[in-house]
Amino acid sequence: MKKILLYVAGVFFLLIGAIGWILPVFPGWPFVFIGLSFIAPTLAARLKRRFLRKFSKKEIVFFDGWKKAGINMGFTTRHFPSVFHKTDDLLDIANQNSFREAFRRLSLPKYDGVVVDKFIFLNQVHGDHIAILDDPKMLKCEQFIRIPETDAVLTNLKNVSLLVFTADCLSIYLLAEKDENRWIGLVHAGWRGTQKGIAGKAFQMIQQKSGCLASEIRILFGPKIGKDYYEVGEEFTEYFKASLKRKDGKLYFDLAGENRRQLIEAGASCDKILDYELCTISENDDFYSFRKENAAAGRTISFINKF
Repeated sequence: MKKILLYVAGVFFLLIGAIGWILPVFPGWPFVFIGLSFIAPTLAARLKRRFLRKFSKKEIVFFDGWKKAGINMGFTTRHFPSVFHKTDDLLDIANQNSFREAFRRLSLPKYDGVVVDKFIFLNQVHGDHIAILDDPKMLKCEQFIRIPETDAVLTNLKNVSLLVFTADCLSIYLLAEKDENRWIGLVHAGWRGTQKGIAGKAFQMIQQKSGCLASEIRILFGPKIGKDYYEVGEEFTEYFKASLKRKDGKLYFDLAGENRRQLIEAGASCDKILDYELCTISENDDFYSFRKENAAAGRTISFINKF
């Protein structure tokens, strides 16, 4: 019975993916991968690896699915020319200059000469504090602005790029738009932030600020450690019973799956959550992993801004 249900679910997602490819309403490829993972998981894994070769050696991966809404977004790879090991590296003027130069050279030509005036970065303490930027007067004169004790940020301001640094943790992009009132958000979700429900809290806050329906909010997951590699201790059974599995006597945590569950519980629509399904461990040639590389690991920089 379980196999039949998986097969039916797989066919359903394949059909949605086919519609997405034929009609440019939404990206179809994530649904094709999901469908194949139910029906033919080995083939899905092989196709995924082949598909990801297009990311190989790229310095920035862009997501164009929200471009029509006036959103510039994506994330760096380990081939990005500037390497950072912690968020506060951006306090250094030389690092700011190298990042700004590389970001503008690689990112802005793709988005019709957009000028990003400010870069907002968080010091990411694995908490659940969410910063709200809705008044230009809140921004300092500096081009790089650090928000302390914060792991998520929401804004309705244009040409302000939100940044999140990760190397196994999950970056979550949010877009809520009602008429001309467009809000964007970026969340840093490690297991501690996930335990505190930061994704659901950011989702509810952006819904409140934008005034749009919960079912209309769009969400994207960036690179993160995959569920087959995130080995954890028994204490995780106290926090994440629904997102754990045992294999060969070891316990593994599905970080993306738990955040998806919390977002849906907060009101998000399943079909508005897209996941690149990029794993920092299995795709370590292109993405940094603290768990695999320890202190030598650089950071993937997720970014999003309105234009």
